[in-house]
Amino acid sequence: MKKIYKGVMVAISVIGLVAILLFIFWQLQPSKKLNIYILDKTVTRSNRPEHRALVWVLNQDRIVGPDGKTYRVNEDYWGFFPIDLNQQLFDFKAIRLNEVDAYAAAYDAAYYADCYGVYSFEWYKNDAQPIRSSKVYGGLNQNDYLLLKSMKDMGKLIIGEYNMFSTPTNALMRSKAEELFNVSWTGWSGVFCRNLTPNEAGGPAPWMPKLYESQHLKPWPSEGKGIILLSNDGLVDVLVDGEDLNSAFPVIISDNTGISRFGLISEIPFAGWFEFVVPGSNAVTPSTFKINTTQQGLQKLRAIGLTNEFPAVIQAKSNEFTFYFAGDFTENKVTMFTSKMMGGKFLNQLLEGKSENSQFFYKFYSPLMENILNSYINKTQ
Repeated sequence: MKKIYKGVMVAISVIGLVAILLFIFWQLQPSKKLNIYILDKTVTRSNRPEHRALVWVLNQDRIVGPDGKTYRVNEDYWGFFPIDLNQQLFDFKAIRLNEVDAYAAAYDAAYYADCYGVYSFEWYKNDAQPIRSSKVYGGLNQNDYLLLKSMKDMGKLIIGEYNMFSTPTNALMRSKAEELFNVSWTGWSGVFCRNLTPNEAGGPAPWMPKLYESQHLKPWPSEGKGIILLSNDGLVDVLVDGEDLNSAFPVIISDNTGISRFGLISEIPFAGWFEFVVPGSNAVTPSTFKINTTQQGLQKLRAIGLTNEFPAVIQAKSNEFTFYFAGDFTENKVTMFTSKMMGGKFLNQLLEGKSENSQFFYKFYSPLMENILNSYINKTQ
């Protein structure tokens, strides 16, 4: 028994020593200052998964704020701050109209991680309801847009992400944001669902089958995997694996620009939410979503005005630092403490295994952001 105890203590000591050394090696790397405005209006959990991946990349790459300190996932952002779920207490941090110009000048970059917002049943009631619930806070507003516009006019880096255009963002702000990022939003979003059976783990929200059945006048396809499609007008459709899909997982395919400039791999599965957008003239699309449909599935998409290939990453113009990500890229439950260790990517892959979300983060999102950020820093500093 003593030998086992001694062996355990030795192992813990070795692991602790290695962790300390990896932290020291990370800390010895030169830091790069970048004052980045992070906006996240959809914070329903204390671990802030909606912008967690972004902060991990910033820390791992030694990108620090103007005060020289690393970014903190729970504090260094603007948007919604849950305080006490039981008492329904929250706060939000937002800029005023008369502050836009000053903040546009002060910040080097902006990343709008999620503008959708917070709804009652998704937040303090923490309950799966058969209908959509009421808004607590959210949507892209005038001040959010004006900050982006001012920063873009100054040649600064701006990045928008999935859920910027949908309700509760109003039509005017949506149109202005589309013009800013050089994209057109179709109004449709989709997500991979590993279990179409309602009320089971990994299944759809209860209101989805109810809406589908009322619209299509037939039962919800309640078995197997699939892709759920939702429109901003409340329409629901489903692509079923084996009937409409040859493969249930959407994938992101990167072209030569994505591979050579952004360090991406040629193809990666994506399990999160995505939206159907159309690039504007002169826009660059280094990465594209592809849904592997059967002929029946392709006909379903065409019937609602969609295709099975559409942009995933859009650069407004080749000479601009303006990007739009048409997927929920930065929402990830990545392990944060490794962000301050040398070789954090390798450590996390050991800890997290090879899930779709993990592989997407390390093989797509992380290199994409590292290359965008470092390219911008090298050009402007």
